[in-house]
Amino acid sequence: MAEEARAKFHRMDEGTVEDWMIIGGSHMEFAAGTAQRVLRHLELLDGDYGGFAVDRLTHSLQTATLAMRDGRDEEYIVCALLHDIGDTLAPTNHPSIAAGILKPWVSEQNHWIVEHHGIFQGYYFWHFLGGDRNDRDRFRENPYYDSCEEFCELYDQRAFDPKAETLPLQEFEPLIHRVFAEGRPTIAAAS
Repeated sequence: MAEEARAKFHRMDEGTVEDWMIIGGSHMEFAAGTAQRVLRHLELLDGDYGGFAVDRLTHSLQTATLAMRDGRDEEYIVCALLHDIGDTLAPTNHPSIAAGILKPWVSEQNHWIVEHHGIFQGYYFWHFLGGDRNDRDRFRENPYYDSCEEFCELYDQRAFDPKAETLPLQEFEPLIHRVFAEGRPTIAAAS
């Protein structure tokens, strides 16, 4: 097996065009595998209940199933599927992880929904824990407020039922591959 070409510099200010061509090519190849890495990470949610009636993977699958059955487009369905993917890495800030993964690949509106869904979802339970269920109202003037409120009402908060229809992850694989392949970001767009 041939050794992978690597840049020669040890400090960025020593880099050459040749170095950056190697790095750019490697980046594009790595970016092309994003969908597979996302699928593997979703599988980490399997069996992680966190006290809920269904595990986090089932919740994600149910959220996406509801969105699919409601006729949402592929990008929206993928956002519904990935909205909680950050739970294993950042349990207190999971929306930022999911939003960061999705940002270069989805619309501004769908990105905003994913990034803010945790605050909007708080409407359904924060008052039980001594918090302000209406904290989401600070975003009332945002043009995507209603869309995020709708996402939580129609899909996210309804996806904790062990008996609900739950399409398997394999059903969503082609959508994930398409969303993460179309309009592949450049190095500059991804930073």
